[in-house]
Amino acid sequence: MRKALILAGLLACTAHAQPPALPAAPQMTQQMQEAMMRQMQMMAIMFDLRTSKLGFEETVAAIRAAAEKRGWKVDQVHDVQAAMKAEGAKDAPRMKVVAACPKDANEQLAMASQGKAPPLPCRLTVFEAKDGKIQVMRLNTGMLAKGLQGDAAKVMAQIAGEEEAVLQGVVQ
Repeated sequence: MRKALILAGLLACTAHAQPPALPAAPQMTQQMQEAMMRQMQMMAIMFDLRTSKLGFEETVAAIRAAAEKRGWKVDQVHDVQAAMKAEGAKDAPRMKVVAACPKDANEQLAMASQGKAPPLPCRLTVFEAKDGKIQVMRLNTGMLAKGLQGDAAKVMAQIAGEEEAVLQGVVQ
C-alpha cells in the first residue's frame, strides 16, 4: 500500500514534467527504472505510514485528544472526503487531516536552524486504505532530524518525540 501511494504520487508529479518519451535502449530503460526506484525509496523514508489500532473516527479523535493533552496547537480537522464529494467525486475515500503542531515547534526550529529549515506542515492524515485498514501518515520528522546538524537536529528530534507520544496507543 505504501509503495503504491508513493508510486502514484511520483507518477502524478512527474507526468507533466517529462518531455515526450523517446524509444529507449534496454540500458537506458534499466537506468530509468533504477532512478524511479531510488525516488520511491526516498519518498518512503520521508513519510511515516502506520496502521491504526482504532476505527476511523476513533483514530481522529484520539490523535486530537492526545495532541491537546500535550499542549499542542490543534487548528482544525479537515474532512477531505467531504470536500471531494462537494466537488463531485462519487467514490471519495474516507480521509481527514488533523492540523496540529507541538506548541512553538516551528518557531523553535526556525531559531535553531537560523531560518534555514522550512516550516513543518504539522499535519497528520488519517485515511481508510482500500483493504479497509485505517492508516495514519505524517512527515517522518525523526528521519529528517538525522539529516540536520546541531541545535536544529535536537529540536527536530524533540518534535519527532512529541509526535511519537501523540501516536502512542493509536498506531501499531
